[in-house]
Amino acid sequence: MLSRVAERVYWLGRFLERVENTARLILVRHNAVLDLPKEVQPSWELLLQVLGAEEAFGRLPGAPTEKNIVSFVFGEKENPSSIISSLTCARENMRTTREILPSETWERVNSLYLSVARRSNKDLPQGVRHAVLNNIVQSCQQITGLLAGSMNQDAAYQFIRLGRNLERADMSTRIIDAASAGLMGNVDETSPFRNVLWISVLQSLSAYQMYRLNVRRSVEREGVLAFLFQSTVFPRAVAHSLQQIESSMKLLPEHKGALAVAAGLRRQLRETDFSTLEGPALHDYIDALQLQLVDVHHAIAVGWFAHESH
Repeated sequence: MLSRVAERVYWLGRFLERVENTARLILVRHNAVLDLPKEVQPSWELLLQVLGAEEAFGRLPGAPTEKNIVSFVFGEKENPSSIISSLTCARENMRTTREILPSETWERVNSLYLSVARRSNKDLPQGVRHAVLNNIVQSCQQITGLLAGSMNQDAAYQFIRLGRNLERADMSTRIIDAASAGLMGNVDETSPFRNVLWISVLQSLSAYQMYRLNVRRSVEREGVLAFLFQSTVFPRAVAHSLQQIESSMKLLPEHKGALAVAAGLRRQLRETDFSTLEGPALHDYIDALQLQLVDVHHAIAVGWFAHESH
């Protein structure tokens, strides 16, 4: 298939996943408001840090309040990492490749875009926030299911799958980082609220029930980290996403270079002992892991899109 078409559907997969996980990331912080006393609640500015959006936020008027940050991450078109911006990019990539995609997926993406666009210039108050964000998550999951259930499992689908799983791995690390490096900042190690936050992280990734089935012990930091980074059976775990990336790569031509990069990262992840990574060390590890995920993206771009990056 043409490299420009491959790249467009790859980014379609990435942007759809980014929309879903940005909604999940806001939910992590929103749930902390509901579950924690005010004195130990984390700063809303953490959302900007995790998304790398501090500079973009600083260019716009307004103080870093809950209201302004949620509006910025949800519906600010000048913020390239906002839900509306990612959804706009997903819609455009789908519009230009509609002939190879199931028609129902275009209808669902367009409907989701219009729904979010109608709210993009409005506040997202606590009373409606959970329902709106959950609807975005569920809509993205429906679109993913439609693609998996009604699209030929050909090269185009494999590029969507590549994009989806690479973005999922990256965004899962950001959600974990939000908990370990930022959300925990105001909570003492012995505080009973610490595990409440890890439960919130599991719930934000739809992982709570699967964690309990797989780990079979109470929710605590070390077990959650091992599960969300190293599980090969939970779909939103980083190791599982890398496993899916390798699977798609093997079905595409000229895959050896990119496959070696992805496989090397998965091996390294498997060998990591997360019980030894506390506080800043875990944050540094996640930063390094995110850079290695960028290396996987570059290998994909060089191997199939005829250039070094998007």
